[in-house]
Amino acid sequence: MKQLRSLMRLIRIFASLSADIRALRRYVPTGDDTRAADRFAENLTALGPVFVKLGQILSTRPDILPEAYVARLTALQEHAPEIAFETVRQVVEEELATSLETAFASFEPTPVAAASLAQVHKARLLDGRTVAVKVQRPGLEPLFHRDLDALELGLRVVRLLAPRRLRRTNLAAFLAEFRRYSLGELDFRAEASVMERFRVNLAEQDGVHIPLTFADLSTARMLTMDWVDGMRLSEAATTLSAQTRSALVDRLVSVLLKMFISDGLFHADLHPGNIVFHADGTFTLLDFGMFGALNTEERDRFVLYWIAVAQRQTRRAYYHFSKQTKPLPDADHVLFQQSFESLATRFYAVPSREASLARTYLAMMRAGYRAGFVFPASLMLHAKALTTAEALLFKLAPDMRFDEISRPFIARELTARLAQSDPLGKISQILPELLLTGAMPPAEAIDDTWDRSATQGMWESVLGARGSSDGGIGRAGLATLFHRFARRHLGQETEQLLSETWATYDTLETEIPLQPNIGAMLTTHLAALTLALHRTLVSHARSPEQSHALIHAIGWDIYRRMADPPLELARAITADPAKRLRIATDLFRRFPFGPPGYGWRDVDAGKDVVAFDCTKCPVADFFAQNGNAELCTATWCALDFPLAEKWGGRLVRPKTIASGHDHCNFRWHTGPVPIDAETNKAGQNAEPR
Repeated sequence: MKQLRSLMRLIRIFASLSADIRALRRYVPTGDDTRAADRFAENLTALGPVFVKLGQILSTRPDILPEAYVARLTALQEHAPEIAFETVRQVVEEELATSLETAFASFEPTPVAAASLAQVHKARLLDGRTVAVKVQRPGLEPLFHRDLDALELGLRVVRLLAPRRLRRTNLAAFLAEFRRYSLGELDFRAEASVMERFRVNLAEQDGVHIPLTFADLSTARMLTMDWVDGMRLSEAATTLSAQTRSALVDRLVSVLLKMFISDGLFHADLHPGNIVFHADGTFTLLDFGMFGALNTEERDRFVLYWIAVAQRQTRRAYYHFSKQTKPLPDADHVLFQQSFESLATRFYAVPSREASLARTYLAMMRAGYRAGFVFPASLMLHAKALTTAEALLFKLAPDMRFDEISRPFIARELTARLAQSDPLGKISQILPELLLTGAMPPAEAIDDTWDRSATQGMWESVLGARGSSDGGIGRAGLATLFHRFARRHLGQETEQLLSETWATYDTLETEIPLQPNIGAMLTTHLAALTLALHRTLVSHARSPEQSHALIHAIGWDIYRRMADPPLELARAITADPAKRLRIATDLFRRFPFGPPGYGWRDVDAGKDVVAFDCTKCPVADFFAQNGNAELCTATWCALDFPLAEKWGGRLVRPKTIASGHDHCNFRWHTGPVPIDAETNKAGQNAEPR
């Protein structure tokens, strides 16, 4: 009986859409192909709420429909006839098991919005708060099951008649996702749960609001939430001051990238009707019925793709973009790459107001589909959601380029992702293979879990060359590095001095405690080498001050080269001096001075100051334990001052752990240092020699 009902419904659906199906099969892009797309949207609306939802989802799938159809369905609105207030009352009272007057102080009978699934009424709670009450139309669940079963029957028919087309569009996975999404949307408790997830994810984002929901007044068929007043996009774009709009754009970009990249959980339908703007430059997100999620690998690939785009590295961008696809047997890799590079060239060449990163991203997906590559449905939804969200930014800031304004946010996300990763574990699995075979192991050869204490012990042994009479890779690497830079400053005495230095280092090395991460291992071994060289120089009649100066000079030769990659990355991402300093210092705080070996806390010190404290330093501890804290302040600590100048700023830091304080305070100024700023006591002898 169920199969017969599905067949009869499928026949009705086919009859309603047969002309559209024929038009799509014969479709050839022309300058005027909107009539067929309009008729398709109208026919979907006539078939009911399931097909309105289907149209909205199809608007995210340029691999299934032509661009003209996608554009028309994007604008598909869910206007529907109002349901009678008595029906609304009946639903509310059934769901709450009490009268409307008992649950609410007032409830306006005329809805403020009516759509195919529900309509929204303004009401007031017993405590006086104004709320919006979303009430579901009765009888939707059996209707949804009927239509979804009919669509699945149609899919089985397509599998028999056009198997190749089915593979190219990944239609089976699309329909399975559509069923899950559609039936889930009928339970308003799920939407309330999603809103809470967004509230938690965006809690630390300045200026974004998510309406609060009221659990005791919400059920599967009704949802009660805060009432939100404010401006729509067009009003905000014309009435807010330029300064307020600029701050609003920054907030909006930060929130969008937090959703689309950091969290992977994103609002999938952020059109102007689903966001309300406020006079203070803040905004509220609405209607979370349509959302998407990316897994960790998809987010990482997107970050790498965006970084490449921001630096105009087209080949690198294509590599990460194509890695997200599944090529079909007849896929044309050359055509895909040529199309990708052509779109990238066009994107970089157009004026700001015409340069859409999100639309280009979507066009690249279309190019991949035409060349025989299948994208996951989650990425298709991601690309379409990005396009919708980017349109908001263009309305508020017509001359902005999304790739440029997003650079500092992408840089911050990259450093955060590096901080969350376990570099020791990954390096330990990659470096030996690379050195011995000349090739990186594939991703499937990298273990997700490992014995971290054993890994740390192994690398401690490698760096310290334990159990080897002629040294290991760590000792050989340190020796090569130190010899190269020391020769210039030690002259003819280099070989003798370094020979004695290594003998002293071998004694000191046995006392170095096992460090929790590879950066701390490397720096503490270099600290031992520093102390060994100092003792050797003093034994050869150098004064402590002369030794400090020589070691500082050698250290600066090494350190300034380490400073180049963070600086170049910062330059590629932003021209703002404060943002550059933030990026460069963040990278150094990840490696080699990363946690848990080192401890850091951020400090708010003003717009033009990048400020943080070092609360844990194994290098300072090592020098203090060996009775030579002044060597740390005169060499290691002092290197940060010329580093600040190299990075375009000036460092103020009167407190260091090595000089007896409980932390080192770093204040990196990009503008003039105030007269009353902390004096630079720790760096009086910090100039490179």
